Order: sequence, then C-alpha cells, then structure tokens
Amino acid sequence: MKRALTHLHSLWKIAHPDSKRLQFVYLIGLALIPFTILYTPFREWLDYGWWFLLWVYLVQQAAIKFDTLFYHRLFAHQLFTVKPWFERIVVLLSPLLLQSYPAGYAWLHLRHHKYADQDGDPHPPFSEHRRRWNNLLFPFMTEAGPVEYKLILPLMKRPLQAWIMKNYWYMTAFYIVLIGLISYKFLFIWLMGTQLATFGGGILNTYAHRNNKMAIDDMHLANPQTHTAVNVKNTWTILFGGNGENYHYIHHTYPRRWNLHPEADKGKSCINGRVIKLLVKLGIAEVKSPT
Repeated sequence: MKRALTHLHSLWKIAHPDSKRLQFVYLIGLALIPFTILYTPFREWLDYGWWFLLWVYLVQQAAIKFDTLFYHRLFAHQLFTVKPWFERIVVLLSPLLLQSYPAGYAWLHLRHHKYADQDGDPHPPFSEHRRRWNNLLFPFMTEAGPVEYKLILPLMKRPLQAWIMKNYWYMTAFYIVLIGLISYKFLFIWLMGTQLATFGGGILNTYAHRNNKMAIDDMHLANPQTHTAVNVKNTWTILFGGNGENYHYIHHTYPRRWNLHPEADKGKSCINGRVIKLLVKLGIAEVKSPT
C-alpha cells in the first residue's frame, strides 16, 4: 500500500493540469453518490427522493453510449466516419461527458492498445507499483510512457478537434451554467452520472485485463489472432452495459472491427454496431473497416 501511494503521489506531480482537474471532478462526482444516499436532507433537497438513483443511472448510460460510440469507435479507432456537420455537433457536445476532449482520450487509448499490459500502458491493471484501486479511484493519474503524439495526428485534422482542445474548459463552464439555469439541482445528477460512467470504464480497464492470470475465453471466436494483451477477457458489468465494449478480447484481437459481436460473421451485431448501422442507413455515417 505504501509503495502504491508513493507512486500515486509521483504520478500527481507529473500529471497534466487537465488530468488533475478531471481527477478532482471525478472524486467529487463519485463521493456525491454515497453522500446523497446516506444524507437524507441533501437527497430531499434534490426533490428526487430515491428516484435520484434512476436519474443518475440514466445519465450514466447516456454518457457510456456517447463515450463508447463516439470517443472510442469514431475518434480513437476511426472505425467509421460521419458527416462533417454531425461530427461538429458531437465535438461541441463532448464536454458534457466530463472525460477530457476527444484527442486526449484517443491518445491515451491508442497508447493502451499499443502497449497493452506492458511497459508503456497508461493504465495497466496491476504492476509492481500500481494496484487496481489506482484505476478505479484515480483513472486520470496515468502512467508515464512514450509520448506517441503521432497516434492522434490524423484525428487532429478532423473538424474542431484543435479548437475543443484549446477551449474545453470554457465549454465545460458554459454547460455548467446552462444546466444550472435549466435546473441547478440537476447539476448534481449530471456530475454523479457522468463520473459513474468513468468509474464503469475503470472497472473494464481493470478487470477485463488480468495480467496476473491467463483469462482468454474465445466466446465462439474461431482462430483468434495474436496480440500483445494476451490476458484480456470478455467481460460485462452493470455499470458498463452491453454496448459491445464488453467483448474486450475481441476488440483487442480485431481492433479494426466496428461490430464487436462474436458472431458478426453470422449477421449479429453488438448494440453500438446496431447504432452504427442505423447511422449508415440514415446517410450520416460510413464504415470502411471490416465487420
């Protein structure tokens, strides 16, 4: 424990200011959940009663959908493209997620794929100095490693990416004011729900990768290709849902697949795969990668 805390302190000292701000927001959002459950006057002040848990869950699910569909598949892996006008809308809405700007997410995630479960992985589940609670409680305190800015050079040429990176916190403040004017009490629900979504991502990054135990299950996957993260497994959590990211082994094995269902070759789709198909049908999206 002492070694892990010392390491965490060293990560804080080298962390980017944006990472420190996001970490602060994250801890507040998570702490508000048990506080609201246990402290009746605050829960009653929200005027939601116990219904606040349903609202938090709905916000969390919306945030997970936005994260997995757009941050992950559209921006990080570029598994499909959308019309420029639609992409601009997505980028402008991205501060509502309270999980960094798209380029920041993509940079960390692509480094994770390149160095999964090895030195250079920004959030290994377990190492000599890092424990699983690091990913769960301090997801924005990532490990130092190769800079690899070249991984996001294609993304930075896309609409509004450089602009949102520069103006992320101004846009975040704008949405705080806007939501506060609509319902200042819903600000707390929004904060709790979005940070619960980040916590769900931490669970996936921690327990879908078990580098102290071989955990490959093929889930009907024939002849899986080799990849560096040999210990990843397919997983599911109630916090992360079944958007398709739960097929984590498949994603690391076939990172260019936009449909992660293990029986995609039989015409079956994961939930996000169905959404992408719908966007294609509406003429908003186009897929260029294999199913």
